[in-house]
Amino acid sequence: MAFFGKKFIKVTEKWVPVVKSVSNYDAKRLAKDIEKESTVSQTDVMAVLNAIPNVMTRYLAEGHSVKLDGIGSFHLTFECKKTGVDTPEEVSIDQVTNIKVQFRPTMKAGVGSQKGKRINTLIADDIEWTYLPGTKADATDEDAPDTDGGGTEGGGSNNGGGDDLVG
Repeated sequence: MAFFGKKFIKVTEKWVPVVKSVSNYDAKRLAKDIEKESTVSQTDVMAVLNAIPNVMTRYLAEGHSVKLDGIGSFHLTFECKKTGVDTPEEVSIDQVTNIKVQFRPTMKAGVGSQKGKRINTLIADDIEWTYLPGTKADATDEDAPDTDGGGTEGGGSNNGGGDDLVG
């Protein structure tokens, strides 16, 4: 079961649903659950999970992207100064203001209500949503006009896609 809260967007004066997490699982919890679903010990899973950042960092620094089947791909991207240059000869690494790791989730064909859409493989086909009252997103409720508890027409979100893990 997944959870959502409600958020009032002051700029549009509309309500939207926002994804809410009830807890934050760490690598130790992941390793424990992987142990139950495989023949690998929790200690061995932790060793692999602990090695992933170092290995991925090296691969990315060598100019490779990294694909984890069923999860997605990682590659480096730049943020550059807002002002570009006039000629290709002037392009330089000095224009870079930030280096980021971009994640692209593996996609699959949707089923059921998602049929005809491409969805992230990490999103369960049968996900059930339950309203979780009193969450941080709902804290803006008192600033907002009275409502009948609906969201916005057609759902959706103006909050950047629910990037917060625990809110």
